This record gives sequence, C-alpha cells and structure tokens, in this order.
Amino acid sequence: MAVKNTGGHPRQFNPAIPSHIDQNKIPSGLRYKPNKKSWRYFYKDSLGNSSSRTIGKERSTLKELELRIEKLGIEKPNTFKWLVNQYLKDARFLDLKPATQKNYLACYALIKKQSVKQKSVTTLLLKNWSSGLCQQINTQIAKKNGPSMANHCHSFLSLVFTYGKNYNYVATNHATGVYKAKCRPAQQWVSTEVYSRVLSYAKKRGSTLPKTKGSSPYYIWLMMEISYLCRLRGVETRTLTEDKMLENGLQCDRRKGSKGNITIYNDRLLSVLNSAIVHRDNIWRSNGYPVPISKEDRLLIVNNTGQAVSLDSFHSAWQKFINFAINDKIITNDERFSLHDLKRKGISDTAGTGSDKKDASGHRSDSMMQVYDKSLLSVPAASD
Repeated sequence: MAVKNTGGHPRQFNPAIPSHIDQNKIPSGLRYKPNKKSWRYFYKDSLGNSSSRTIGKERSTLKELELRIEKLGIEKPNTFKWLVNQYLKDARFLDLKPATQKNYLACYALIKKQSVKQKSVTTLLLKNWSSGLCQQINTQIAKKNGPSMANHCHSFLSLVFTYGKNYNYVATNHATGVYKAKCRPAQQWVSTEVYSRVLSYAKKRGSTLPKTKGSSPYYIWLMMEISYLCRLRGVETRTLTEDKMLENGLQCDRRKGSKGNITIYNDRLLSVLNSAIVHRDNIWRSNGYPVPISKEDRLLIVNNTGQAVSLDSFHSAWQKFINFAINDKIITNDERFSLHDLKRKGISDTAGTGSDKKDASGHRSDSMMQVYDKSLLSVPAASD
C-alpha cells in the first residue's frame, strides 16, 4: 500500500525530529518519540480499535519506515474482505474437504467481481452490507453464471456472515432471508429437437474467429456430440486421448465406479472424432505446440493454446454459451441443460432393454440406471 501524509494541514516543524527526515512527507499516524528516540505508528486495527507499534529508531530513513508500515498489512477496518480472510484462516474452513474449499474460493472470486459504485463489494464496510445487497449479488451471478452457482455463492455468504455474527464482528447474518435463484430440475430431459438446435448453434459459434463477437470455443459442439454418443461424463470426454481410438470403436474409461466399455463406431461418431483431431492438429501447428510422441499423451480435445481444457474453463465457457443461446432465442430458460444431461439423453436414446442400456452406460446397478434412463417402455394393453 502507498504510504502518504494524509493530514489536512501541513505539519508544523518539529526540531526534535531527526534532520534527515523530510517532515512534509511523514505519513499520517507516524510520530517521533524524542524521549525514546524511536518512531511509533498509530493506527486502527481491523476491528476499528486504536493501536500503535514501534517501527523504527532515530537513524531510520523515511523509506525504511514506510516499508515497515506496509509490512504491518493493516487492512481497512471492518471490510467484508477482512471478514472473509478471517474465516479462511479459521478451522471451520480449513477442516473442510479440499474440493469444498476450492468451491468456496471460486464463489469468493465471483463475489469479488460484483461492484457497488464501481468498487468491489468486498471493499465495503460491514456496516454497509444488507440483505438487499446479498439479494442483488445472488441475482447478478444467477444471470451470468447460472442459478446453481449463484446459490453456491449465497451459501458462502451465509457461512461468512454466520462466522462473523458468532464472533461479534457483525450484528446479523445479512444472507438470511435472501431468495435463492430458481434452479432447473436436477435431471433435465433434452429432446432431440432442442439438442439439434443447440448443436447447430454451437457449430456456428465454434466456427467464428475466437475472441470475436459471436464466437464460442470450438470444442463445445465436439464435447456435446461425444458425451451424447458415448454416454460420457464431461471429465471423461475432456480427458479422452488418441490411444482410445481402437480399430472397432472408442474405448470409454468411466469414472465413479462405472464399468468401461467400447462404443462401436458409426458414421456420426467417426465424423466428430476426426473433426476433433483436425481442430487439435491445426491448433498445435499454429501455436508451434510440440506434438507428444505417444498416443496416450495426445488429447483429442484441447483449448486454443493447445493445452488441456480445465474444468473451470469449460464450466465458464458452457455457462456463457448457454446464456448466449437463451439470449438469441435458440432455447428458452426452461430448456437450458448441462453437458451431463447429454449423458442421460444418450442412455435414454440407446435401443434395447434395460440390461442393454446398463451395458452401454457402464452402470453397475439397476437403481443407478433408473436415475439416468428416462425413456418410456412400450407395453401391451390389458386384456381378459
């Protein structure tokens, strides 16, 4: 932080101050104690309480004193940022699972981007927070990042304010009573007509020059098709490598206890896999990216720099893409879906019995199949 003399009037000359110090540049709160031949800094701590600390001796230079003030790391008292930092150091946060911690830190990163009068809400004093502000944050994040992420951020706000209330940093939990964003059903059914519209839209945006108006990452439509045709989770699609392309089909290594299998090629699957390789090779060539020697190190899908597509990057790109689709009236808000919903559609669209579908999806139990298979059985009418 830059240290400045913030006083309203010039300092009166003090002959007791060492002569090598320019008295007009002494920071506000810094005082010389002639009786102890030392410099003492007076400030308010993070809770607004007055405090002071000795930071230098008679021979200390002004630059040395300024650096020591900076190292104190004094934050503006009672800001939301300060409260979050306190919570992040608390055992209640540190004892959470790493994945949960990562999720909350991602929420905090989104909250930081919300502003009031062109300043981040995190710089606001806690006394200026309200339920209305929390509601505004929830609404804005829901519009840009989806209702699910907005509600995750609301949970983080509530945790932080609960922590603050229990330690008397705030009088109330401002997140209490805030309306949560309305989420679509956890299991969204995607019709073939809706899927076709979104797939065509993804191809169009993916063919537009990257980082220009009307563009989205090229890999979105590839991941849609592969996830649907092979009934794969997003992470299973993102991490596919060239060695999985066998002579008769694509080897699908599934996670979360599901059994791996081979999806036999058809013209549609071969076409999308070949498109992925062509896109990847063009990106590697244009970026001068070193081509891995081993097929098992050659990802089928990469980002525009030639590297793996991370979970966070894909999630952000997907949310933006779906919001574009809604704004351009390709789909309605009620028709929005996730990439994982395409695995569910792929299982439901698989021909055959429940046993056939279970083999195709890799699920080990009939109960899990019932969660994913949304197709309707055809049964004969009753007769005497």
